[in-house]
Amino acid sequence: MNLKEFTDQQREALLDLAMLAMYADGHLASVEDDRVHKLLTAMGFTTEFDRGKHYDAAVSRVSRHSQTAEAARAHTATLAQTFTTREDRRRVHDVLEDLLASDSRVAPQESDYLAVVREAFQM
Repeated sequence: MNLKEFTDQQREALLDLAMLAMYADGHLASVEDDRVHKLLTAMGFTTEFDRGKHYDAAVSRVSRHSQTAEAARAHTATLAQTFTTREDRRRVHDVLEDLLASDSRVAPQESDYLAVVREAFQM
């Protein structure tokens, strides 16, 4: 999936949504972490330094929004506004769905988060 054509703001929003997805079940699986690093590569961040810099920035941005389900829901709704086309929203949803399934199980909280994303994207 080519995510390089997303704007900088869209790439940042997608990364933040991915971080919120990882935090949804309170369990950070290493395979999910690896998947986020692959996502960063797909966005065009090819060096370890660039991936680390953007990863750390996303963690900082979303940490305060991941404390409660309501805070995550509100921030997800804000981030969703960045994606204006149906195609972009579908691509983002597919990335998040793939991320959450990467550890071979989707926890109920992760399913709830995907439902929040679908609601925010009006899918």
